[in-house]
Amino acid sequence: MIDLGRIAIPFNEKFCSGDVIEGWGYVDLKECQLRGCKLQAGSIEYSPAGFISDVTDLSCPYESLASSNSTLAFKVFKGGENYWPFVELNASPAKLLQSHNIFGSADPEKCLMSLIHAFITSMPKLAEMLDFHHAEIKQLDVTYSAQLESRAQGRQVILALKSVSSGQTRNSKSAHATTCYFSTKSDGKASSRHKKLKIYLKGYELESQIQEMEKKLKTKKSTVYQRQLDAMRSPEVVSFADNALRFEASILPRFFKRLGIPTHLGDFLDYCESYNGCIVQNLWKEAFKDVFEALGDKSMCLFDDEEIFTALKAKYSTITKSGKVSYAKAECAFRLYRQLRLEGWEEVKRTTSKTSFYRNLKMLTSVVSKAHLQNLHGIGQNVVPMLRVINVDFSKQHPIGWQEPKHLCEQVKLKAVS
Repeated sequence: MIDLGRIAIPFNEKFCSGDVIEGWGYVDLKECQLRGCKLQAGSIEYSPAGFISDVTDLSCPYESLASSNSTLAFKVFKGGENYWPFVELNASPAKLLQSHNIFGSADPEKCLMSLIHAFITSMPKLAEMLDFHHAEIKQLDVTYSAQLESRAQGRQVILALKSVSSGQTRNSKSAHATTCYFSTKSDGKASSRHKKLKIYLKGYELESQIQEMEKKLKTKKSTVYQRQLDAMRSPEVVSFADNALRFEASILPRFFKRLGIPTHLGDFLDYCESYNGCIVQNLWKEAFKDVFEALGDKSMCLFDDEEIFTALKAKYSTITKSGKVSYAKAECAFRLYRQLRLEGWEEVKRTTSKTSFYRNLKMLTSVVSKAHLQNLHGIGQNVVPMLRVINVDFSKQHPIGWQEPKHLCEQVKLKAVS
């Protein structure tokens, strides 16, 4: 699916000053303001009487536009001596089309045109200043998921992935227990010029998104926010995200050009239409090729003791001051169990502080016998090839019965009629 699009649309030269042939110029920001765009000033001068006498260094901040199902961010770049002024659009087509991005469409035309339609609908006067025939793709996020057996297994996979690197695709060290980052270094120094890769557990992200949306609704009642919250809470969305290991590739212009794929929006859509196969799948495969090649000879220790972790969470959950449920104690006890599985009772007892060992052991033995733990000698783990655990099945990227969303313009027309 296409999870994010970033598009740059240049201003028509009749609204700009400069040299279009040389590729530099400036747009009249006050004209943009008259057409609905916000302005901010870097410097404000006051007269002796206290009135504003001059405003300089004008610019436009990022703005968020409400669409029917989600929001779209845009920003006016005023131009300069080394670039032509343009408007940047940035949004998740999946959210624009269906209010969530847990699964969605891989149709390039439908997805990218949703950004254009949402912008023109919200800012028609500003859109009149733009030259859409020269729109360029600046970033395309393509994503697919592997379904794992449990969240505990997902955390084990993320931990194992953090030791993977291949060729010029290197792991970027991250402290997040549920996320792993990679970036390409084309010259050995500079990063993220071709692609950015992210592998993460979608269930945890969905929970964070729901909490964030609930906070937004408390401060501002919005039909768009409520529609997104309802979509994210739907059983099929929650179920699909729960054990999903998400592989997300941010494709940048240099990567497109390396593959001989145009970044001009119109040419790109023509290329996709004549492409033999699914361009989104193949972009994703090319982006993750190095990572999956590295996984071919990697193994990982796989634990199947989710029931122990579940029992610990049920018994040792606490409520924080903010009202959230915390499983910190249960997680500490379960970490001790994983150590015992890997290293054995005697080694863990020898290398762990006595206070920490017995505190966590007391919790652990409330759900599993001490005799079982003492019989762990560091050979209880199941070592399996990583590719056996990570299986990205392109035929199972949506729940059963899911249907492609209609084009955004069609959805707007249907809502207007109803």
